[in-house]
Amino acid sequence: MSAGRPPSRRRIIVDCDPGNGVPGADIDDGLALALAVASDAIGLDMITVVSGNTHRDQGYAVARTFVDLVGLDIPVYAGAGTALLEPSGPWRSRQDQVTRSDAVRAAWSAVPPPDPHDPGTAFGAAAEIVRHVRAHPGEITIVAIGPLTNVAQALQLDPGLPEVVREIVVMGGAFDVPGFLQELNFGIDPDAARTVLTSGCPITLLPLDATSQTLLRHEDLDLVDAERSALARYVVQTTRPWIDLAAAWRGIGGCLLHDPLAVALLVDPGIVTVEEMMVDVETRGTLTRGRPVAWTRENLRLHVGLDISRAKPVRIVKTVDNDRLLRTMFAAYRGWSDHGSRA
Repeated sequence: MSAGRPPSRRRIIVDCDPGNGVPGADIDDGLALALAVASDAIGLDMITVVSGNTHRDQGYAVARTFVDLVGLDIPVYAGAGTALLEPSGPWRSRQDQVTRSDAVRAAWSAVPPPDPHDPGTAFGAAAEIVRHVRAHPGEITIVAIGPLTNVAQALQLDPGLPEVVREIVVMGGAFDVPGFLQELNFGIDPDAARTVLTSGCPITLLPLDATSQTLLRHEDLDLVDAERSALARYVVQTTRPWIDLAAAWRGIGGCLLHDPLAVALLVDPGIVTVEEMMVDVETRGTLTRGRPVAWTRENLRLHVGLDISRAKPVRIVKTVDNDRLLRTMFAAYRGWSDHGSRA
């Protein structure tokens, strides 16, 4: 358990694929971890790492570097290095080719890389998720902001997990986003996404449709730049080059805040609006594999004729108040001290 966190705070496990300090890798996992550590409302009990944005071993080094930086005793466990069934080669090649660009490496030249950390014996993320949730029934929320392989494996290890986990907050999937046939997290492991989304766990889903409503610009980050804490410096230093890269790629003047939104809505639920729908994930086809689909319960009953008496709807985030999101993040970052607590 993280140091100094009273039991009234929302206790979470963050399952992630962090890339802060890795040239060309998305930094939003790091922003989410920083918010989870710094917020009064959150107790970060554990970090588990999966292959996605970065390979699992590289992501483990990033997470361990962050934990060392903030000086908290938060356990970090390495999990799945490959998807349940999906071949990892094409996705890994797509992600890693960005890091081999000379221009990208030059843009990250002033950003310290993650310290070398070998997972060693710190494997078994899925088993640790099961152990921790079982040890604290009804208390633990899993914030899953990478591919869902670790969480799916935890459900395979313990089919009774839906009855004892408080909630799973999932960032992933794209229902109708121009230019995206597949979102990265669901695309890397469609079978895991389907396992989790249809598990019966209480789930809040943040699809790309919602997270694309967020935006972080350099002038926003300036509000943290004056802070002297190691956490604030880490956020600013690792985020600056990614804003430039993402802004050039998308032409939107900044970067999107997919993963920190998953933590922020636990701090302030008013940041988002949600709609309850039944959700499944397509696992067939070349273009549709990994795409989520959603219906209302009434549509399923009337038009499909399914017995849905035991089916559980998913809370899908529909709209985001970006200004409120930024205020929530920056208030936490600015309030952090280097003594393992808020100032």
